[in-house]
Amino acid sequence: MTEGQLKNLRAAISVAQMCKLLGMSRSQFNSHVHRGTFHPPLYLVKNKRPFYIASMAEENLTARQTGIGVNGQYVLFYERHVPSQPKPRQGDRAKPGHTKLLASLRSLGLETVSPEQVQVALSACFPSGTSGHDEAEVLRVVFRHLKRAEAG
Repeated sequence: MTEGQLKNLRAAISVAQMCKLLGMSRSQFNSHVHRGTFHPPLYLVKNKRPFYIASMAEENLTARQTGIGVNGQYVLFYERHVPSQPKPRQGDRAKPGHTKLLASLRSLGLETVSPEQVQVALSACFPSGTSGHDEAEVLRVVFRHLKRAEAG
């Protein structure tokens, strides 16, 4: 988090916002709170909702950046794994507009689908072309077509 972002913290933030700023899941965050790495939240008297004041949030963010918890102990944080887009395979010669469709189909589990199979499915499902159709609709229809062809 940059210096400018630290200055823009509100007076109080929710636990969900704290987790988002730290870049971790709520369960991981709660685990670190239990261990003393981060401050436990304060609670509103009226509705018992947990929150953090700006100074506590700033100390939590500093703990995340430095690797030294608010309790003074060293801590190692696991980085979230963000899945990358599948890379086009060598030899794939899909039409320029179909490379994204091919990658999407592979990310949905059709890893052995070829550009030729995609072209055949598109021709069968959309004989007049895909213009005017939503990308999600095209993906859904082609996926179903290929799954049916795979099963039959």
